[in-house]
Amino acid sequence: MTLDTAAPPNASSQSSLYAGPTHRAAIALWSRYWSRIGRMWYAVALAVLLLLLAAEWQAGGHGLTLATPSRSGIPLIVVLCFGAGVVLVAGVCVHRMFKLRAAVVVLAARLEQLSDTDPGRSEPLPEMGFPGMDRLVRAINGARRRCAERESEWLTMQASCAHDLRTPLTRMVLRCDLIEDAALRAAMERDLDEMRELAEAGLACARMQSGLAQKLRNVDADGMLAALVQNYRDAGCTLTLDGLVGRPVVTCPHALRRILVNLVDNAFRYGNNVRVRVRADGGRLHLAVLDSGPGIAPAELDAVFMPWYRSPETAARGPGSGLGLAIARRLAQAIRGDLALQNRHEGGLEARLSLPL
Repeated sequence: MTLDTAAPPNASSQSSLYAGPTHRAAIALWSRYWSRIGRMWYAVALAVLLLLLAAEWQAGGHGLTLATPSRSGIPLIVVLCFGAGVVLVAGVCVHRMFKLRAAVVVLAARLEQLSDTDPGRSEPLPEMGFPGMDRLVRAINGARRRCAERESEWLTMQASCAHDLRTPLTRMVLRCDLIEDAALRAAMERDLDEMRELAEAGLACARMQSGLAQKLRNVDADGMLAALVQNYRDAGCTLTLDGLVGRPVVTCPHALRRILVNLVDNAFRYGNNVRVRVRADGGRLHLAVLDSGPGIAPAELDAVFMPWYRSPETAARGPGSGLGLAIARRLAQAIRGDLALQNRHEGGLEARLSLPL
């Protein structure tokens, strides 16, 4: 008969076991496995080892006889009871250690799945059924909830300030009409237009971030893309759609539409022959907005995602807030996606949005 020492699963099998949504079942399975099989056989094996250390085998005339060591004077039953107690205590400690380790693996996997831009708007982390870990999970959920509340208050204040700026800006626009100097009046109007655009961009940014609280749901991406293309065509802009998604996408429809509108607006502002290319690959959906404009300097491909940043070439072409791409990337990260820019070999720019299917 062979002894099943019930060695713990290796690290790779643990990663695949605990990273999934059935983490409670995984912990229960580990507990039953270790307590019913592993502890028993380890106790038996260590008890036999202690027996062999505490006794000596002697060859008799007709077989083998078992005798206690004469030099110690301790009965064999005392040694065995002590050894069994040590083994049971060690088994309980090791069992709790591995159970705690399994709970830590599950918690780490859950935290890694959370978006970095979502401090507490998603569902709270579930408790593990392990007293020490449950207290830690409740503390994490409380910290995330407080962060979300503070961010919501800050966004509300930001939106209120941006909204209240409209009133004095409107009064200043009306007073510009009283300026008799045409050149001065035109300069003032340009400055006020830029100030109004910045205020509107700040308000839009606050509203977009507040809207991230919307839950993800199944979205007809093909229908959304078709409606988007038709809206631009109705406005006199030629927008081409290449490819189909062919299945619903789990995302926030408001955020996805806002991202696409920002990217397409930028493409029409700085280029032409704009088209949206759809491709599904490796469990991800890739939506690329391509244009034939001048592109962006390679050193600024990442800098343009910074809020309020405008490259010298962009600033020279006209007013703008520098928030369009920053908002688009923020929203992309909030819906578990990624947004990147790259220059095309044939000229122009490609803005690629990648989302999980």
